[in-house]
Amino acid sequence: MTDTREILNPVIYIVDPDSKLTANLLTLFERTGYEAVSYPSAEAFLETEPNPARIGCVVSEMKLPGADGLELLTALRERNSRLPLIILTGDPDVSQAVIALRKKVSDYLVKPVIERDLIRRIKVVLRGVRDSQSKAQDSRLN
Repeated sequence: MTDTREILNPVIYIVDPDSKLTANLLTLFERTGYEAVSYPSAEAFLETEPNPARIGCVVSEMKLPGADGLELLTALRERNSRLPLIILTGDPDVSQAVIALRKKVSDYLVKPVIERDLIRRIKVVLRGVRDSQSKAQDSRLN
């Protein structure tokens, strides 16, 4: 049985090597009522096995040591992960943004981002996750 806290308190996975930004995001997300966990690279995140029943999303820098944000997205999809991924990059590139959107990244934001805009977009992404889980559950019941 899934812990009620897991349903009510989504987790935000931050994948970014910038420790100062990561600390600020951890504080922001926790202040906003989310649980937040950070990783310095895609590989570090992929070594963990997030609970698939847990609602959450990944906020990742595009340029990472090792695998980049697009490779992280590909790895998540190859693992059949339904975690949405938001790219938050300090080095925007139009061609990379187009590729990311074609690969179904949930959003593509440029640093510095306005905190309330980031939280608003995370809420939209998480609402979509909840809605799709509800629809899947309803179809199983019918």
